[in-house]
Amino acid sequence: MTVTLRLCSTIPVLTALVSGCSPSFEADVPDIEITQRGLKIPGVPQTTPVGDISVTSSFALSSCNTAWARKMNSDILVHQVRIVASGSLPDLDFVDLARVTAANPASPESPTELLSYDRSEVAPSSSDIDVSMSAPIDITALWSTDQAVIELQVAGQLPEQDWTVDLTLRLSGKMAYDF
Repeated sequence: MTVTLRLCSTIPVLTALVSGCSPSFEADVPDIEITQRGLKIPGVPQTTPVGDISVTSSFALSSCNTAWARKMNSDILVHQVRIVASGSLPDLDFVDLARVTAANPASPESPTELLSYDRSEVAPSSSDIDVSMSAPIDITALWSTDQAVIELQVAGQLPEQDWTVDLTLRLSGKMAYDF
């Protein structure tokens, strides 16, 4: 019985190979979430009040993180970026401006802007910055590189001590694979 099942299961594959057809698969993945937890932002000594200060922190997505997309003819789109206070930080009310970009460090091309946030003067207190894109941003080319660097830049009356955030990218993808 087992031999018969194996033979029966190989008949469609053999038929496809003989006929010149090759099997393929295609899938829509509507909700992919990539989160970098505990992204450290350096504190800023408040020796002299000088107004808003800007600092930058980054992390890399290497090919081992994104290999699934490279091996399949993928289209990767960013739909939302979320920055959440973590550790002992109660809120992000001190952040006036935030910017998130993605870049291939081996490429001379400009970084792709994923988020540009400008805090409203009447914004309520919040532990997160959550921005959905009006139109998804295509990062397929970045996702296919050996390394993509995600950079977070924040400005405002920043804390003196180092602090951390969790940064989440909500993506969708379309994958196709030909055998």
